[in-house]
Amino acid sequence: MGRTSKIPKVTSDKEIRLNSFIKCLAAIAPLIVFSSAAIGQPVVLKFASFESPQAPFTAKVFAAWAEDVTKDSNGALKVEMFTGGTLGRNPLQQFKLVQDGIADLVWMVPGYTPGRFDDTEIVELPAIVNNSLEGSMVLTRMAARNELVGFADLKLVFLGNVPPVNIHGKFPIRTLADLKGKRMRVGSSVGAKMAESLGAVPVIIGAPATTEAIAKGVVDGTFAEWIFIRAFKIEEVVSSHLVLPLGGTAVMVPMLKSRYDSLPPAARAVIDRHSGEAFVKRFAAVADIAQTEIPAEVAQRGKNTVITADAATRAAFATATKPVADEWRQAKPRNERVYQTFTAELARVRAGK
Repeated sequence: MGRTSKIPKVTSDKEIRLNSFIKCLAAIAPLIVFSSAAIGQPVVLKFASFESPQAPFTAKVFAAWAEDVTKDSNGALKVEMFTGGTLGRNPLQQFKLVQDGIADLVWMVPGYTPGRFDDTEIVELPAIVNNSLEGSMVLTRMAARNELVGFADLKLVFLGNVPPVNIHGKFPIRTLADLKGKRMRVGSSVGAKMAESLGAVPVIIGAPATTEAIAKGVVDGTFAEWIFIRAFKIEEVVSSHLVLPLGGTAVMVPMLKSRYDSLPPAARAVIDRHSGEAFVKRFAAVADIAQTEIPAEVAQRGKNTVITADAATRAAFATATKPVADEWRQAKPRNERVYQTFTAELARVRAGK
């Protein structure tokens, strides 16, 4: 047999270039990994607020929270604020921003998503809460124990309530009788029933549209807490205020649990430290102080009349609105259980427990 000659392999230009690229990539890969680790790029979370950047909650609570979380994370997180409705102006659609991944966190009213967070209506019942701190603490604890529906797929950075709303109008308000036949802006179905029980005609209008609605005569006034009045400059279009605690409004800052779970452990840990009861205390410190300071400022200017309801007016309010609370407790099978759990925890909070 003759010798078999080894045929030399011919390498094409394309193969040469590919091999060179692979060798170069292998050589610089450790540098790429080292560079990324050294830079330590933080995870960026987008926090959306439909309020202006100067609004009390956005400026004093949310922006401050974002700064503190970013600083406390030691480079693991960067929370960026998007205010003034930059990511979405409609307050009724804020939850959708989180669901669609447009924002990671949002400042929202759960009542604007009807049928999902209905348990939070408990804080809207007449005179059930005295301030933001106590109601917010109760809601937060109930949510942590999975006693409220609608939150299973969410990480609750904050769940609570604004202080009880008062009555504000373009007409003189001295007693509840002055509300008869007046068109009053409300933010929910419970608020609407409360307005009706007081002889007013309820009109449900989103928060940012309230000022214009009053100015143009669409409504005669609004039920709202004082930070709401200041944030949307409603004190400029009304002339009279009756300080009578009606009911609160639930508010929250959620993020999708899937988004939260995707974060590095260090990032999740810092969010946990600044969420829940820690956020409640931060929020209530601004909300409850403003509920006293803002009406005092408005009264001092002398342009508007600010009257604090007397004992007789409070008693008349309790009598007129009792059917509203009774109806809510009976409306759904679980409502009475929510009511009993809420009031029991509220007693513990008021006792300092």
